[in-house]
Amino acid sequence: MNFYFLLEDEKSFLKVLPLWLEYMNFGCSRVADIQEVKQNNYILQSGQGVTQLITKVLFDTIDTILLNPGKIDKLVIILDAEELDAEERKQKVNQQINGHYESGKLDFDIIVLVCNHCFETWLLGCCGLYPKEEVDKESFFYPYYHHYDIEEHDPEEMLPPKYSEETIAKYHFHYLHELLRYKKIRYSKNKPANIATESYFSGIVRRIDTTEHLRSFKTFYDFLTNV
Repeated sequence: MNFYFLLEDEKSFLKVLPLWLEYMNFGCSRVADIQEVKQNNYILQSGQGVTQLITKVLFDTIDTILLNPGKIDKLVIILDAEELDAEERKQKVNQQINGHYESGKLDFDIIVLVCNHCFETWLLGCCGLYPKEEVDKESFFYPYYHHYDIEEHDPEEMLPPKYSEETIAKYHFHYLHELLRYKKIRYSKNKPANIATESYFSGIVRRIDTTEHLRSFKTFYDFLTNV
């Protein structure tokens, strides 16, 4: 079976996903171009942000697959919900596809997976990440620590504090960045290596195995481990 992954993400998740696929024993090897696809291969491409992904890049990708019949079995689109409801984001993508292509024209499956709210939301779900010790009130991380306990409560349910003018996705990114900095772990969208380890990934999987949290990650994980 061959897959075409189209990600909204242009940086961190694009670099991390190939490693996650290895940890999940996905069983397909990556190739650079659809012409190289043979058996049990996958292609990974950035959608260059949600606006491009759900319009030009999405249509270009589907057209490329149509021009190479029999190469791709499943097109997997992964994007962030950000401020939208995850199901609403998924419906918008499906509407774009249904409005552009005739029913029955596509001879491959299209699966839309939505991260609620962003990639960093999933990263916040790693078990044991939230400090066990009381954080000093003078610490740069204290406002985040005091606002929401990501170990006890579902990171997908975390909203920014009332005084914040940030979007949910931006707040989640800054929460993760400051939490990792507090734990002396370096993270940026360009350099995600420290959160791309198998132990970190296992911590997120343990979260969905032991709680009802991170339902969008569970959907993503269940699909890729049971496909």
